[in-house]
Amino acid sequence: MHFTAVLLAGVLAELSIATYHLKDDYSGANFFNMFDFNTFDDPTHGYVNYVDQATATSQGLFHVSNGQATFGVDQTNIASGRGRNSIRLTSKAQYTHGLVVLDLAHMPGSICGTWPAFWMTGPNWPYSGEIDILEGVNTGSQNQVTMHTSDGCTLAGSNCQGGLGCPIKPTGSNNYGTNLNNAGGGVYAMQWTGGYINVWFWPRGSIPSDVLGANPRPSTWGATAASFVGGDNCNIDQHFSNNNIVFDTTFCGDWAGNVWGQDSTCSALAGSCQDYVQNHPEAFAEAYWTVNSLKVYKSDLDAPSVNLANVQMKPIASPIDAPPVVKATTSEPVAQVTTSPPLAQVAARAPGEAYESAESGTANISISAQEVVESKPVLQGTLVGAAVSPAEDGAMKTHSTRKVSRHLHRHLHHLHQS
Repeated sequence: MHFTAVLLAGVLAELSIATYHLKDDYSGANFFNMFDFNTFDDPTHGYVNYVDQATATSQGLFHVSNGQATFGVDQTNIASGRGRNSIRLTSKAQYTHGLVVLDLAHMPGSICGTWPAFWMTGPNWPYSGEIDILEGVNTGSQNQVTMHTSDGCTLAGSNCQGGLGCPIKPTGSNNYGTNLNNAGGGVYAMQWTGGYINVWFWPRGSIPSDVLGANPRPSTWGATAASFVGGDNCNIDQHFSNNNIVFDTTFCGDWAGNVWGQDSTCSALAGSCQDYVQNHPEAFAEAYWTVNSLKVYKSDLDAPSVNLANVQMKPIASPIDAPPVVKATTSEPVAQVTTSPPLAQVAARAPGEAYESAESGTANISISAQEVVESKPVLQGTLVGAAVSPAEDGAMKTHSTRKVSRHLHRHLHHLHQS
């Protein structure tokens, strides 16, 4: 009795591309209520004094006006103690997977001594991962998107372990700091799945119509600003989980301070980063964030850490007797999917590329939740001795003597022609 992985490919082909729905809206008056004001010492050793909400209020460091949330740093006083007063916000909610969309009107400018960042991180750093979406230092004019993880994760050709991480500098001249502000701001979007983490940026006037809508569709957005694809090189779900959203503006520290002498503009202003930040409050008038909106979306099929671990394809006695059915058994509820009209059963060897079915007539095939969400024709699992893992563009790698089709959509093509 024979069965075919084409049946599952056919079912996946029928599923729509992932649809995202709004989960949390940080926009407008809700913005500051959805964050905690952190007051701990800066873990990056910056010359900064993160203040609580009451202090920030009394010093006028944040406000909401016309639906925009604005927050900045002290630009009046000579700094002392831990450093210049600033705000660090950490979301009360944590996220695993999802789509984060930030519409930014203004960010801290390209100012000597500053180190602003919009990012995500989880507990017990770096074991829950860190996703730096928007970050830079001093007079920099380009964003740097970086992943930080524990050992065992290589993304974008770099080891992501620890403080250096694996960075990508997106192309373009208006995605960070003063240049971004002069262009009227823009929108950053970060999509996090079990298979990859993607970041997009659009300057004002070039934002796709659905990005800020109720149901954004990343599959239509085209080229990313930065893309980090997991796989054998890095299991995304093992290295990234339960992340909070963070905004902060620190000064000097492990990055801006350490490269002070490499910036000819900054090093000409003072002998050290701390000296400049401490004694020149007027320099930081543009060191503020203005957020038009911040929204977090979840996919309709993106349950946290869902693993469809035991998808069993059942043999069909006759293609006439019954339609093919794929049943998914998992710890999370997953709907049974039935094709209609029924797909014809494919012989053990279809013309062209086909595989030899297992003698037992059954197979356990696991697919990640995101692969279902994105409707990618990829299988991942075991065909009674044939281990199969996804490769780029949906290809398959065969690790046994069993012959496995390299492109399931070609099987589907044979199926429709039969």
